Amino acid sequence: MAAVLAATTLAAVPAQAQSADAVIASVDALAGLSPVLSMTCDEVNFGVWRIPTRTTGGTTSITLTVSSNNAAGVTTATPGGNTTGAGLAAGYLPPLAATCTVSGSNNLSQTIQTAIAGATNLSFGPSAHNNLSVPATLASMRADLALAGTGVVINGSGTGTFRIVGVLTVPQNIVTGNYGGYATLDAAQVLATDAEITTTTP
Repeated sequence: MAAVLAATTLAAVPAQAQSADAVIASVDALAGLSPVLSMTCDEVNFGVWRIPTRTTGGTTSITLTVSSNNAAGVTTATPGGNTTGAGLAAGYLPPLAATCTVSGSNNLSQTIQTAIAGATNLSFGPSAHNNLSVPATLASMRADLALAGTGVVINGSGTGTFRIVGVLTVPQNIVTGNYGGYATLDAAQVLATDAEITTTTP
């Protein structure tokens, strides 16, 4: 009888439940922002030239070139055509090719593509820059701009510089009222494309 009672008592005791393990881990999220390709360009400065009043002899051209197609390139201004009595005026900013600066390129240490559009036969309007007065009568000057080289070399930080040069044409007929400052009425459009320049061997 005692054995039966003991068995009944043991059966009445509930079984112990097994405990469940729990762990916690942290999860981070990552994101980033990268600069897009961007570019700035300053002006092409053909300089200030001493031109006598005239009605003969033809037009005068001022051609800008650079020693290299980057910010270190030295600008040279060469007069041509009717150069009688013509010369660079002292006391003003010297002629200088424009510098375009590209940043945010993905093609590190490579050369990417450049182009220029709307850069021919640019006409001029009056401009009181460089301590010059506004001309009383506009001379029909024209400018043709061009890339100084092919592409732009990108450094290891994603930036690079290249130059814009050009030719200024001063008309044959110059009167006293033409003297003063000029600036182009329209701007050329310079393009840089974040695509590496590749060459193919025939």
